[in-house]
Amino acid sequence: MKRVVSFDIDGVLVNSEDRLRMCIKGDNGVNWDCFLDCDKLPLDKPKPRIIEYLNFIRSRGFAIIIVTGRRESMRECTIKQLNSFGVYGFEGLFMRPDGNTEPDPIYKSRMIRNLLREFHILVHFDDNPNTVSTLLNTGIDAVVIS
Repeated sequence: MKRVVSFDIDGVLVNSEDRLRMCIKGDNGVNWDCFLDCDKLPLDKPKPRIIEYLNFIRSRGFAIIIVTGRRESMRECTIKQLNSFGVYGFEGLFMRPDGNTEPDPIYKSRMIRNLLREFHILVHFDDNPNTVSTLLNTGIDAVVIS
């Protein structure tokens, strides 16, 4: 079974704060249709230290997978963005099905548990402490990145 390290995208590999700020609603909630719009990805910036770490891990022979809350309909623009930021050569990009509105901790813990059938996931890096806590509670090592 292939040994892999898993990364989230937004908040981990990509600084999406400007896009997030643009999509805050009046009640301080997030307009997800706004945030998950490929046309707004140019607002994002790479997180060079984390990307450098990902590439270092990959250079040491570990496979990389990406598990994100971005919608499946964003696959093409997401791959273009990641490649333009120096993220490439990943073993898989696992995206939220269009129409899925589960909170990230629920969606990602289920997705990662399913991926354990195919991969030996050593650790998952995420920016959401609730996601990390949920993963840890199910026996999956995870680290909060800010």
